Order: sequence, then structure tokens, then C-alpha cells
Amino acid sequence: MKTRLLTSVGIIILLISCKQNETQKFESKNKIEETVFTEQYIENDSLLMLLKSDLYRIAFNPVFEGEEKPEINTHNKTVADTSKTLIFDKTKIHFYRESNWEIIVSAKIKNSRFKFLDTITIGEKKGILENIVKTELKANSITIGNLKHTTLFIFKFENDILKEIVYKYDED
Repeated sequence: MKTRLLTSVGIIILLISCKQNETQKFESKNKIEETVFTEQYIENDSLLMLLKSDLYRIAFNPVFEGEEKPEINTHNKTVADTSKTLIFDKTKIHFYRESNWEIIVSAKIKNSRFKFLDTITIGEKKGILENIVKTELKANSITIGNLKHTTLFIFKFENDILKEIVYKYDED
């Protein structure tokens, strides 16, 4: 009788512990499903060009302070190119300049002073961008880019409020 009772108690404990593990796995699966929608990519070349134009307009604002440093040109070692970083408050814009052209290669906008498309600024609600792209935005990180993913604007939201705009350019 005692053996059956101990065996029954052991089986019940085993079943309860297995049941808890299944619940934990289910909770883990839910967390994975939640992270699926943390990023959303929108390919839109015309919108990308407008955003890029606004970024250049912002970069030439006199509030920025800059520092330049020479860099060796990877294609022609006899030429020194220039890397320039513009800084204002929490905003940084990084340029790369060769002898006859200059390009913005990255930027982080974290200041509400700067506007894109006359309406997008740090602190705005996600709905503003949603109206512009005419797409439901389900993620906290919205990337607008080109077909090759070489030019990207990343809009980062927390609680549906825009916290940061990141620009990345890579010619490869």
C-alpha cells in the first residue's frame, strides 16, 4: 500500500513538473512570436530620395559643430580623403569626402529640432509615418530603403513614439 502511494505521488510530481516545462516552452514561443514584428522593411525609392534630401538640408544647418580627419583612400593610396563628423546635442552626421565629391555615410538623429518631410520629428507618433508610407506599421523599427538595401532610413519607436532616426549608406 505504501509503495503504491509513493509511486502515485512520484507520478503526480513528474506530471506536474512536465506540465510546467510545457508551459515555459509555450511562453518562450510567444516571446519569439513577439520579436518577429520588431522590424519592418519598406522599399520605396522616391520616399528614400525625399528623406535623403532632407538629411542633406539638415546637415548644412549652422548649429552643427564639426571635426575633420584625413583618411587614406582605399583605391588610391596617394590621395588623402576626409572623414567629417557633425555634432549637435544628441545628433551626429558622418560625411566622407574624396577630392571631387562628398557623401553622408551615416547619421543618428535624436533631436526634435530637425524635421523630415515637414512632419516627421523625434517625439511624434507612429501614425505620422504610417500616413506617409500608407502601410500599417506593426514593428518598433521601421526601415525605409532601396532594392539593394544600400541606403536605409531606420525609424525607431518606443511605445509608438519616435525616439531615433538612423541613416546608413553602404555602396556595396
